[in-house]
Amino acid sequence: MIAKIDSRRNNISPAGFFFSNSDIFYFVLTAAVSAIIYRITLCPTVEYIDSGELALACKNLGIAHPTGYPLYTLLGRLASLFLYGELIDRMNLLSLIFASLATGFLFLSIREFVSIMKTEDRRRDFIAFSTALFASLTPIWWAQGTTNEVYSLNLLLITISLWTFFKYLNVKNIKCLVFSSYALGLSLTNHLSAIYILPAFALIIIYLWKKKKIKGNILIYSGIFFLFPLSIYLFLPMRARFSPFLNWGGVDDWYFLYKHISGWQYRIWMFSDFSLSVLIDKIVSAVSLMYKQFNWFGAVLCVAGIIISLTRKVHLSIFGLLIIILNFLYASNYDIIDIESYYLPMIIMLSIYMAAGTVYLVLTVSRAFKDSVIVRYIILFGIILLPVSNFIDNYFVSDRSGRTFARQSVHDMIDSMEPGGLAFVENWDFYSPWLYYHFEDSLRPDIVLLDKELMRRSWYMDFIKRVHPEIYQNSSGAIEDFLREVEPFERSQPFDAAVIDKAYYNMLHTITLKELRNRPVYTNILVDKKYTGILPLAPTGILFRIEETDGFIESTRFEFNKALWGNRFIYRDRRIAVILSYYRNAFSSREKYCRFFNNEAEADYYKKKTAEVSAVMTEITSKK
Repeated sequence: MIAKIDSRRNNISPAGFFFSNSDIFYFVLTAAVSAIIYRITLCPTVEYIDSGELALACKNLGIAHPTGYPLYTLLGRLASLFLYGELIDRMNLLSLIFASLATGFLFLSIREFVSIMKTEDRRRDFIAFSTALFASLTPIWWAQGTTNEVYSLNLLLITISLWTFFKYLNVKNIKCLVFSSYALGLSLTNHLSAIYILPAFALIIIYLWKKKKIKGNILIYSGIFFLFPLSIYLFLPMRARFSPFLNWGGVDDWYFLYKHISGWQYRIWMFSDFSLSVLIDKIVSAVSLMYKQFNWFGAVLCVAGIIISLTRKVHLSIFGLLIIILNFLYASNYDIIDIESYYLPMIIMLSIYMAAGTVYLVLTVSRAFKDSVIVRYIILFGIILLPVSNFIDNYFVSDRSGRTFARQSVHDMIDSMEPGGLAFVENWDFYSPWLYYHFEDSLRPDIVLLDKELMRRSWYMDFIKRVHPEIYQNSSGAIEDFLREVEPFERSQPFDAAVIDKAYYNMLHTITLKELRNRPVYTNILVDKKYTGILPLAPTGILFRIEETDGFIESTRFEFNKALWGNRFIYRDRRIAVILSYYRNAFSSREKYCRFFNNEAEADYYKKKTAEVSAVMTEITSKK
């Protein structure tokens, strides 16, 4: 009976789940507009980082890299069956759906938050719609809707959790709190970065409990619904027992399951260098990153919203600020190249504060000018301008419709190899796209790529044993010696790092020498002299062919695709410059190699190619 009264009072639809007619209209409009923009700017193929690996994991219900992402994998499997296009098209569309729906739920979160703050205005819904679109067109958020990654699903689950939590604070409907807890639990089965939201939720729940605004049995129900979805992680060991194509982590062993879920191997990048000067640099970097998302006017509105919220609902404001602070502490001390996506919860909360500040500013201006017609039109124009300005400012950076760099780098790599070749590579941005094109599109089935750094893990050696059994058999003695030495390290038992290192390089050298008897062997590794110092290297294309003699090796002149890599109409981030550094090193080495053997014509050709690559890299790295 109470729930029915609350539903009528708050205009909740009888069907029930917390929507008014106005909510539905703006939710659909917000999600649809963002979806159209994401579709126009959608990546047409595989991207760098984890794109290729995640697509294969979803298709084959495999075990992806830590932390496994079981919820994303299961939903991705459904997308691979029911969406349209090639596999990567389906995965990219799935991210588009998640990110655009998250925009709709951000609108609902803003609407409820503003209602709690008692800053009601007839333009509240339109301001919430405009601000949600503004947030969806920040570079970091926009990126989640245009290529396949796990963060788009986290965006969706976190915004759902916040919306239903704010709804609970408004209407005191138990269903809202339970659903919020469930969504938050689900988010942890997708990506553990959502864990820093928990203290903020716990703090406000404790506050409400002490104020006797929430009963103990409700806390128990919410806790159960929060913990229940964590059982999805059982998918990992259950599926691992069937040896799927990608079976990273050895998670059929409970100890390795714990390490995989907890991201044990990433801890070397967390809090590795902490001091006051480093903290200041991190703060400056985070503020600069957020400024790029919100611009000066967005920043002003965010600050205004925080101040207004603190004066009206201190406990709720602290809830939001705690999410922002914990998000910063977690993300800023995690030194990986693609860290920007970890700041998404901060963008969500700042967008909510921005909307609160906008509503208050509109109210203040309207009262000051007695709600004149001219002022009303100026306010309307300003509200519309918020997402429009972000669209204009960020379109070039966020447009992935012409980004085929990952595909090109894979083709350039295999074009540098003779039939039947084997290559040891060290950069995941080469290997992850290669996994997709080779095993999904059957690109060059005659050649093999091995990730040299992944070969430090026993579970990757299991992958080689299953997928490339001939390589494993040819060097089984050295491989099993390494596996025996690395096991204590992987199980956190006493180990000798020098012994493991020796066994690791002995394994690499053995595989290299054994395979050289039957096929050409290549690498793109130059800095690790423990590996590349054993035999002469002959630069060929963007790789180096490992040889047993010092004679000159003929190679077809490599055609550098300057039309793509040098295209100023496609945004090229610093990751592209890192990829091109491999091209430059190989071309420069080929020039020196040819001059050593008095092949001046070819040396001049590669001197020119080196200059072309260097010019493109300078364009990229010199951009502010």
